[in-house]
Amino acid sequence: MDKSKNGKNSRVVITGIGVILPNTFSVQDFWTNLSEGRSQLDFITRFPTEDFPIKVAGEMNTFDWKKHLPDLSDKYSKNYNTETLALMAAMEEANKDAGITKGDLHPSKVGFIDSSSRASMAWWDFAWRKYLEEKDANVFDRYSVLTSMASNPTNLTAINANIQGFVTTVSAACVGGHHAISLCYQAIRKGRAEVMYAGGHEFPLLQPLMMMYSDPMSRVMSLEKDNPKKGIRPYDKNRDGFLLGEGAVVLVMERLDRAIQRGAKIYSEVLGTYSYNEADHAMRMDLTGKKATTGLRHLMKISGLRLGDIDYFCGHGTATHNNDLAESRAIGHLYEGRPKFHWAPVGSIKPIFGHTFGAAGIINVAATSLMLKNQTLCPTINLENPDPECDHDHVAEGARKAKIRYAISMAFAIGSQSSFVSLAAPEF
Repeated sequence: MDKSKNGKNSRVVITGIGVILPNTFSVQDFWTNLSEGRSQLDFITRFPTEDFPIKVAGEMNTFDWKKHLPDLSDKYSKNYNTETLALMAAMEEANKDAGITKGDLHPSKVGFIDSSSRASMAWWDFAWRKYLEEKDANVFDRYSVLTSMASNPTNLTAINANIQGFVTTVSAACVGGHHAISLCYQAIRKGRAEVMYAGGHEFPLLQPLMMMYSDPMSRVMSLEKDNPKKGIRPYDKNRDGFLLGEGAVVLVMERLDRAIQRGAKIYSEVLGTYSYNEADHAMRMDLTGKKATTGLRHLMKISGLRLGDIDYFCGHGTATHNNDLAESRAIGHLYEGRPKFHWAPVGSIKPIFGHTFGAAGIINVAATSLMLKNQTLCPTINLENPDPECDHDHVAEGARKAKIRYAISMAFAIGSQSSFVSLAAPEF
């Protein structure tokens, strides 16, 4: 139970997961795809790729928002784009999974922190194309003042859910999801909220954006053109980079004592968060891995964990040369002097749904929480020929039943930022 009755320094748990990802619209779908290694990447249908280097992505082509938001009026939905409807749907699914209904709590005691690295880019692309093709200035009417804002999906989702506490959108590239979790965690610990929603959404499947990441001078996107399911190969000697995915995921976070009192299902406990700025290279991690090692040690200290307590690292795992090596080197420094059979496994879930930028940290924590809940490590698929510097346990053989008490979620971002979240299995 909590140490104090007024909510200060409360223990925080994750009690709900809402998932709207390619062909994945429930927690069970999410877990099945992760644990069975079912990649949802496929050939791009959004635009012609005959003369385009990138052929594969995680497209969300089967999403029907009406199945998740049956009460949403057409009066409003006609002004919402897919990213807004997906985030709203993820919120609804998270509440359903957590057993929370409107009216359970005073709206002022609930908040929502959402992460997206390039929010509304899809709206601007759509609006400008429509304007050029149809010469219809109405596309930039009074409603576009709202719908073009980066915070629009977050704001409209909060209005639809009647959330009246702290609501904001954070943008910190691939660590933004962890930042959202950190803000939610602190709000609950300090008694500023009873329930917080940590979300992430990203819809980056646009040609101009893909062109930037496939620049031959610094290409980080895979050129896979034959087998889309094997497009992302983390830690493999023959890796070729990442591919992009789209979607939205929302986590329900609440006080442990409240969750126990209402008999909620608990996926994991958040023990601590740690984010820092490397103040180094703007486009990549510190390749020595030493700064990440220092960050991980800080996280373990504030979480009350020793190195031997960690049973799994859910890596950022983008299948890029710099990320894979820096991550592996960081783990190597952490375990310096210890034989590799004492090292905790390091896995990547990126090959399943692709790289989702601002949503990646949320997806990573959701996946790690399910591994803790189900006492099963998900596989790192497509790893056939490990890079010599990355040659340690990545659970490449398939899902593995294991005793998992503590795990760490890792995220690294362009802009010299890194972040970690420590999680514990539910034992309440």
